[in-house]
Amino acid sequence: MDADAIAASVYSRLIERQIAIEPGRGFAYRPGELIVSERPSGSMPSGLPSPTDEQHFDEFETEEGFEEEVTHFLFTDIEDPVEQAEALRAAGFDASVNHVLFGNPAYLGNPAYLGNPAYLGNPAYLGNPEFMKNPFVRNGAIPVRQPKLWPEPGECSGEPPVVLVLDTGLATDSGGPAHPHLDTAEVHQGWKVPAPGVDPSRTDEDETNEDADGFIDRQAGHGTFIAGIVRSIAPNARIWTEGVLSSFGDGDDWDISRGLEEALARAHQDVHGRIDVVNMSFGCFTDDDLPVKQPKVIRNRIVQAKQQGAVVVAAAGNAGSCRPFWPAALSEVIGVGATDDCGNRASFSNYGPWVDAWAPGVDVVSTFLFHDGPVDPGRIAGQQVPEWVEDPDDYRGWAMWSGTSFAAPRLAGAIARRMCEAGLSAEDAAREVLNPESPVLVEDLGIHIVVDQ
Repeated sequence: MDADAIAASVYSRLIERQIAIEPGRGFAYRPGELIVSERPSGSMPSGLPSPTDEQHFDEFETEEGFEEEVTHFLFTDIEDPVEQAEALRAAGFDASVNHVLFGNPAYLGNPAYLGNPAYLGNPAYLGNPEFMKNPFVRNGAIPVRQPKLWPEPGECSGEPPVVLVLDTGLATDSGGPAHPHLDTAEVHQGWKVPAPGVDPSRTDEDETNEDADGFIDRQAGHGTFIAGIVRSIAPNARIWTEGVLSSFGDGDDWDISRGLEEALARAHQDVHGRIDVVNMSFGCFTDDDLPVKQPKVIRNRIVQAKQQGAVVVAAAGNAGSCRPFWPAALSEVIGVGATDDCGNRASFSNYGPWVDAWAPGVDVVSTFLFHDGPVDPGRIAGQQVPEWVEDPDDYRGWAMWSGTSFAAPRLAGAIARRMCEAGLSAEDAAREVLNPESPVLVEDLGIHIVVDQ
C-alpha cells in the first residue's frame, strides 16, 4: 500500500471515530452529541429528542460543597451541538458537547506536532506522503532492543494497592497479558470503549485488521506502555486495565465516565474493595477554557472515585500551552507535567498554575507490543531514525516514548509504592510523595517527583 493510500485509510478511520474540530482556540468533540444534566428540582429543556443513554449520580460532595443528585443524559443527532450547548447554558441549563479526549504521547518531541488535537481535522496534513511513510510519525514509539532492569516484588505492608490504568487497554495473548513482564496485570475484557469493528480480544492493538497496511495505529500500545511504567515503579501493585481509548488514542466524556463506573463497580466485588490510584493519561481542551465547560460527567465520576478512597492522577498534555487541560486541571485531580533529562520543563509539556507536579517524561522506556511492520530497514535513509535503531517498526516488547502520558504514571506508581512501603492510604501516600520538602523543587515548576526505577 503506497503512502497516499495509507493516508486515505487513516483519515477514513478518523472519520469513523467521529471526531469534529471546532476552529479558533480548538477543541474536539463527537459530532451531533450533546450532554445535558437534569437535577430533581429542575426540568429538561424542550425540543430535544429522546436521550440515547443516561448516567445517574447520587448526592456527592466536592471541594465547593455538596452537589445534589443529578442525571446526565446523552443526546445524539443534534444538528449543531456546540451552538445548542451554548444556548442551553445561557438559559440556565448544565449542557456541554461530548468532548473527545486524546492520549498524550509527544511525537518526536514537537509540541505543535500531534499534541494538539486540531491536527486531526486537517486531511492535507494526513495526506502528506512524507508524513505517512515515516514509521516514527505514525506511532512515535521507538523500538528498544535491550530491556531495562526490572524490579521484583518485595514485602508490602498490608494488601497490595490497586492502580487502575484507564487507557487503550492491555496487549493480550489468549486472554492474558502478552508481555511476560506484565503477568501480574489484570485484563478486564467485559467492557471496552465502543468502536466499529472492535475485537475485544485485541485490547491494545489495532482495532481492526480491515486496513491490512501492516502498521500499528497511532496510539496502539499506549496502555501497555503505561502499565509497564507503573509496574516498574510499584512492582507489588495490582494493575487493572480498562479500555476507554481507541487504538487511535481517542475517547470521550461519556465513554470514559462509563469505563470508570465499570471499574468502580468491579472494585466492590474485589477482596480489596476499592481502587487506590487512577491514572488518566489523556485529556482535552474546552471552549474558551472555562471551567463551566469542562467535562462534568467525568468530574462527577472522579469525585465518586475519590469518595471511595482513590487518588486520581492525570497527564497535563503535550500542546506546549498554558491552556487548562481537562481532567488534569480539575481541583480533584493531580495534574502532572513532563520534565526532560535535565529536570527542566519538556518543550512539549503543557504548564500553568493548574499543574500540580512534574516528573520525567522524555525518552521513557517501558513495555510495548510485539509487532514487526512492513518498513524495509534498508529504505529509511534520510528519515528521522536514530542510528542505533535496526528496524523502525520491529517491536519486540520494549519501546522508548516521550510525553506527559508517561510522566503521570510515574507519580501514580510512586504513590502506590509508598502505600506499600508504609502501609498508608492512597491519600496519605500522595500527601507524602507530594510533600514539597521531600522531592526536588524545580524553579518555576513546583513539585518535581524523582522516582528511582
